[in-house]
Amino acid sequence: MKKNNSLPAARALSVSLFLLLALGGCMDTYMRVSVPLPTEDPLPLAEYSRVILGSFTETVEPGEYSPGVHIRNFFTDDVATLIEKPIRHVPDLTPDSASLASYGPALLITGSLKTRFNQRNVINETRSRFGDLMRTFKDVQNWEMRLEVTMFNAATREKVAEFSATRELKGVENTDRDFNYRKLYNQVTDLFVNRLTTRERQQDRFLLTE
Repeated sequence: MKKNNSLPAARALSVSLFLLLALGGCMDTYMRVSVPLPTEDPLPLAEYSRVILGSFTETVEPGEYSPGVHIRNFFTDDVATLIEKPIRHVPDLTPDSASLASYGPALLITGSLKTRFNQRNVINETRSRFGDLMRTFKDVQNWEMRLEVTMFNAATREKVAEFSATRELKGVENTDRDFNYRKLYNQVTDLFVNRLTTRERQQDRFLLTE
């Protein structure tokens, strides 16, 4: 008697259709939407006709390292170019200075840039081509940089804005101090520049639809 070879194929087709319908019923539909994220108010440098960089401390620990870039140049060169107005540097000027009122309706910028780093020797474990454990020593560095900025209305001595940013490097094998310092310096100053204007940020999110 001749066998009916179409029966297994028909059963396989039925099972496939059943699974397809079952999975289709379980699949959810999502809709992507852009949601605006909260933004911080821009720093008020554009609101003043004159901007003064006053007392601004810059420290590095340990003290034997002297960086090649300085925060005062960031303000008097880079920030001044961005806001399209000169920034005068008066190193000893503080909110408590008797001469502050003589500058009239100006914005006084004060603050600090503090950097700490250390270098230590650690064990580096690797495997040889034969699977043997090999231990060697290597130098790594840890860095932390914090930028703090406070702004005052020179005419009223009132604090009008604050900014702070901290960035770190941990266990980096690149022991070039100038490179690591400049990397953190670029990061914290870039964050300050981002606060000069208000830019609406968008984030994509997915909503479940029926």
